[in-house]
Amino acid sequence: MSFALTVGSSTTTEEVFWSATFFLLGLVVGSFLNVCICRLPLNKSIVSPPSSCPHCGKFIRWYDNIPLISYLMLGGKCRACGSPISPIYPIVEALTGFIFGLFFYRFAVKAGQPPSVYFAYIALSAALIVSSFVDLEFYVVPNEITHWGTALGPLYTLLFPSLHPSADPLRGLSLIGNDRLDAVLASLTGILAGGGIVLLTALLGGLVFRKEVMGMGDVKLMAMVGGVVGWKLSIIIYFLAPFFALVGAIPLLLSGKGRRLPYAPFLSVATLVALPLQTSLIKFLDSRLFILSEVVKALF
Repeated sequence: MSFALTVGSSTTTEEVFWSATFFLLGLVVGSFLNVCICRLPLNKSIVSPPSSCPHCGKFIRWYDNIPLISYLMLGGKCRACGSPISPIYPIVEALTGFIFGLFFYRFAVKAGQPPSVYFAYIALSAALIVSSFVDLEFYVVPNEITHWGTALGPLYTLLFPSLHPSADPLRGLSLIGNDRLDAVLASLTGILAGGGIVLLTALLGGLVFRKEVMGMGDVKLMAMVGGVVGWKLSIIIYFLAPFFALVGAIPLLLSGKGRRLPYAPFLSVATLVALPLQTSLIKFLDSRLFILSEVVKALF
């Protein structure tokens, strides 16, 4: 299969087939992400033992563990004890499937990006889904995700410089003159920009409000994101996230509850929204940076 086979043409049966195939793959991956979400905060192995009901402890058989289908067939209840199954499980599966299918159609079919770019984006998406749902439940972003994700960003880019092509000013840098090294430099710059801007916010917020306004988990999460998306999109994501956070905070404000609001989910949502729109968003940022540079030149 060639990802760039029909770029710019109308949607074909083959493209629909492969998009649906990656949607199904996403459902399967989403089932595994549920295991990660449940076990990582408890420091349990994500490999063994097999999945079991959290209420009765009965091992879940394979036919009761089919993504989405089993949940619907069982009516959202455990076959053994009849206890309700959390709707988080099918939500994670459906969300992962949707992202896998949508990103394939957006980047592989329409944009003609190489497979390495698509797989980097869905791997990042999977990491963000796990981080977000763990943060929602436990108010912590798992280091197992962010540490490995941040470290693998530059290494992946070294192997596949197409993630940050130096010839593309929107996503890469052209400073060294070697495609691979320039791509790695772009990834490292993204890590510094993404993690750095959140760290600066956390430090300044702590000085002003005399309390923690953003945790180090958020810093690590944005460092991981920056290594994949680059510094420009990292800055855009940073400024998009508060709008999603505001929407999330409105129900809490209306209810009068003082529940702490985890921020990783909103950074993740901003990332997942910005990725398909990155070309337009980065061009918008570049135009504003150009205007700012001209104003600075005029003043000084």
